[in-house]
Amino acid sequence: MNFQKLAQHETDYHDPRTRLRPRKKKLKSMVCSRPLFIIALFLSAAASTLDFLALTWLPSITIGVFGSMSIIINLLVTRVILFEVPQKKEWLAIGLVIAGCLLSISVTPEGNSIKKTPPQLIERPQSLAYILLNWIVFITFSQILEYKKDLPQIIKKIGFPFIGGALGAQNVCMGKFIAYALSTLHSTGSLPCRLDVLVSVISLCTASIILHIVWLNKGLAVHDAYYCIIVYQTAWFMFTTLSGIVVYDNMAELSGVSNVIFILGFLTAAYGVWRVSKLHNQS
Repeated sequence: MNFQKLAQHETDYHDPRTRLRPRKKKLKSMVCSRPLFIIALFLSAAASTLDFLALTWLPSITIGVFGSMSIIINLLVTRVILFEVPQKKEWLAIGLVIAGCLLSISVTPEGNSIKKTPPQLIERPQSLAYILLNWIVFITFSQILEYKKDLPQIIKKIGFPFIGGALGAQNVCMGKFIAYALSTLHSTGSLPCRLDVLVSVISLCTASIILHIVWLNKGLAVHDAYYCIIVYQTAWFMFTTLSGIVVYDNMAELSGVSNVIFILGFLTAAYGVWRVSKLHNQS
């Protein structure tokens, strides 16, 4: 994300990192064709590969929660690469995001109690409905953000980074299925699912990768990178978690108290994002 933001800055500056030498004329090349953006794509591909490897052994909900902790790392990286630092008034809200993620981690299950394979779980009506609803809602919301100009300012600011992260969570949902199918094919020599289902899942995963990068860059084009990172990664955590709950039954074995703690952490992180968005809107 930081390298994507650097590529965005190249439009107006000769030195996208320090931004001390403005261009007399804006750079006309497409952002996605610039070397810094291509580096960003390679880094994203490397991250997705590691996600898929982790999904071979871990439930998607665990990947989502631990992945959300990269918010802390990215805040440090953004400070080094882009010299962006959150304002003092935003740190409490950022702390709520991190605390909410940590609270959820404390009760995250290690697997699902319903002993079904990912293909059996993802092909259930409730799973298919959840995945389809995600796509319909996010694409509809993107069109509203694109063409409706009188939206509240906070909705405009949260909008594209949030739906980018939420749709990006489909990578984990689909990745769990793909990782299982490919690892089973490697170990047994046969696919554990229908070929047309595997092709459909890979297609959805590829589409979500492309579209969530487009939406993320719409946010990066107008907002600070550290802000987009917080909103994007918290949305990614929230919807990866929901995918684990709805599609893969990752919370089926949690006790009532653990469910309450998990939901409290989830809501705390969500409130932290809303709060930092509101404060950032005032800057």
